[in-house]
Amino acid sequence: MAALTAVSAYVTLPIGPVPITMQTCFVLLSGAMLGSRWGAGSQIVYVCLGLAGIPVFAGGMSGPGVVLSPTFGYIAGFVLAAFLTGIYVERFSRSSIVHLVVGLLLGQTAIWICGLLYLYAYFNLYAGVETTWPAALTVGLIPFIPFDLVKLALAASVARTLSKYVRLESP
Repeated sequence: MAALTAVSAYVTLPIGPVPITMQTCFVLLSGAMLGSRWGAGSQIVYVCLGLAGIPVFAGGMSGPGVVLSPTFGYIAGFVLAAFLTGIYVERFSRSSIVHLVVGLLLGQTAIWICGLLYLYAYFNLYAGVETTWPAALTVGLIPFIPFDLVKLALAASVARTLSKYVRLESP
């Protein structure tokens, strides 16, 4: 799943400081299909590869300097999202579309929260641009909600289909 997350980083639609990619679809799928430990582990591998200098982040970015970019909070949120999605589907079921969507929405919300907190801190503490929470929401969340919900629906459909063939091992 780390490889799929990396490849999907190259499918971008740049709209401001945070580009739209297909990454969140694969992040959520990693939790839904691999479970909490393996899903989060795959995203840790992805983040470590990028920080080590392999160009796996959106737009081919890489290296430790990415930590000082406005998008790093979303990237860090990938690990938490996969973990939370995995925990939810381990406790409930992938066979129920309702449980699956709730688990995926939990993971997506983790990405949004981590990304927004980091974006707000980035602008106010590092970039020296005084930013309010409404401004951070306008730049870092609101434009992405429709796209993220479409990717979530795609992830739910794929996970539901694959769950008939792939067994989720509980920890």
